[in-house]
This record gives sequence, C-alpha cells and structure tokens, in this order.
Amino acid sequence: MNNNFQDRRVKWLKRLLIVISITVLNVLCFFSVNLINSRRPSSVFYEFHTIIDSQIPYISWTWIFYYFGDIFVTVWAAIIIFKLSEMKLRRAIYAYTGMIITGALLQIILPGKAPWPNDLVNVQQFVHNLISMRPYACLPSMHVALSVLPVCILFSVFKSIWFRIFSTLFAVLIIVSTLTLKEHYFLDALAGLLLALIFYGFWRGDLKNFIKKQKV
Repeated sequence: MNNNFQDRRVKWLKRLLIVISITVLNVLCFFSVNLINSRRPSSVFYEFHTIIDSQIPYISWTWIFYYFGDIFVTVWAAIIIFKLSEMKLRRAIYAYTGMIITGALLQIILPGKAPWPNDLVNVQQFVHNLISMRPYACLPSMHVALSVLPVCILFSVFKSIWFRIFSTLFAVLIIVSTLTLKEHYFLDALAGLLLALIFYGFWRGDLKNFIKKQKV
C-alpha cells in the first residue's frame, strides 16, 4: 500500500516537473525572441496583413480570453500530461519542446510586426509595459499553437463529450481573441494552427509514418 502511494507520488511529481519545465522553456523563448527582435531595425520586419484583417474589428474586452488563455493552456496541458502513458508522455515532451523552439526560430527568421492599434485598452497596455513587450515576433502565434496542441491531444485521451466541447470552445475563443485584440494578424494565427497540427501529427506518429512513406 505504502509502496503504491510512493510510486504514485513520484509519478505525479515527475510529471509536475515536466509541466513546469515546458512552461519555463516557453517563457524563456518568448523573452529571448522579444529581446533579439527589439534590437533589430524596423526595416527587417514584415507586415503580414491580409484583407481578412481589415474586416476584423478591435474588440478590447476580449483580453479576458487572450490573457486567461495562458492559464488554460498551462492547466489543460498539465491535466493531459498526467493522463498519458509513459510512451505518449515522451512524445508529448518532444512535441511541446519542438513546437516551442520551432515557433521561436520562425519568429526570428520571419520577424513580423503586430497590428497594435494606437489606443490600447488599459489592461493590454499594462501587460505590454509590464513585460516590456514590443510589437514584433508575431508569426507564428504561439498563443494559437499552445491552445490547439493540448486540445488535439485531449481528443485522444478523454472520451467525455462535454470535456471536448469545453476545451475546443475555449481554444477557439483564444484564437479569435488573438485577432480581435490585434495582437496578431490572420496569417500569424493560421501559422500557429498549422504548427500545432504538425506537432500533433508528430505526437500521434502520423508525421513519422508520412516521412517513411515518402522515402519508399
């Protein structure tokens, strides 16, 4: 009995450490990219504006979904990680790590401008000032990528229809808020979605199988 309890405690502590490590990696990549791009001349930045962006209004109150989305992403990822088998857990670690680092590299290679309006809502302006955020490093949107990947994995882990609906709905609200809060252009969000789907394919093993087929 005691041995079983000890084993479960070690297992949970190990997985909690994994969640913390992935979160720290994401934060480090964010600040590193922000620092690198803030020191580059404005002439190197792309503006990934499309006609779709012109049709999307600035809706200031959607900061609720955008900023609380960070909590959703962390908590949901933790819930999923605690439910995975050891093999799927290892793949999840590789998927999250690969996605975060790939996203950071793309934001450096293809530095994009943010579509910030001149007058930001107070909460948004406060957050920008708090973390010394600059209007760069926008493609892909890691807010989108990090909200989509856990939901995709969740569908492979949880069978509850209500759990799936809730997680999907919240992910959609986060994606929409990246556009309505003018933190990202449509192409930024689309790139974040594609990035998440690619690494979800890696997690499932589909990507590996696809590459093998191409070599045959």
